[in-house]
Amino acid sequence: MQANIYISAEAMATVNAIQHLDYYERVSLSDDPATDLTHHPGYYLNTNALHHVPLPKDAAIALSLSPADADRYGRHVSFPTNLRGVIYSGAQNLPANYDQIISYWSPLSPMPYHRNALYYQNVQSEYCVALTDTDSMGDADDDLPETVDTLISDSVVVVISGLAASLASLNSDHFVALTIPINSDMLGIELAGYQSSQDYVTSNSLQSETVFLRIADILASPNPDLIAIAAIRSEMGDYGYIY
Repeated sequence: MQANIYISAEAMATVNAIQHLDYYERVSLSDDPATDLTHHPGYYLNTNALHHVPLPKDAAIALSLSPADADRYGRHVSFPTNLRGVIYSGAQNLPANYDQIISYWSPLSPMPYHRNALYYQNVQSEYCVALTDTDSMGDADDDLPETVDTLISDSVVVVISGLAASLASLNSDHFVALTIPINSDMLGIELAGYQSSQDYVTSNSLQSETVFLRIADILASPNPDLIAIAAIRSEMGDYGYIY
């Protein structure tokens, strides 16, 4: 089962416009101000993992998590540096049942551009991923090499913790709004910061994406008190791993 990630109509329009484009087609849109979508809601949402659904017009927001309320945001929302980027299932120090949690909210769909992703693992979570026996790795356009462990995430993971008790008494059809700052310097074409142990900036002054989680989906998740969503992609996320 995969949970829905609800987004605004404006964000859905952007997602629909770019989700079938490859890296070159998408980036070329920014060459013309008339087609540039980089500052539109939805542009940085991870379309390869999230199941986007339009937020109902009559949706009731029971709780908002935004950097505008820095104290509440800091208590419940984090962007762990050891979960950003390429993570394989055998990585050390992952949260308990992490593969189940991340797969509930944002299961990764392996694509040809993930070939050689194991050589670009998160610097804090990297290990020697074993490959299955094969005669040849083939060319870049061949099938992905089979690994013993599973690639479970390749984007910016946002973690929400400590909400279960406060949500249990609320209407299960209401929503939690989550605002995610877009650190465009880290998410752009220069990946030095993205692939480092550098913290993800969460300033209220940044461009942001907002997603909505239905309380019923949170309470039905593998761990309602720990939500992990591979929510935000980098601009180079679908460029391919060249090794």
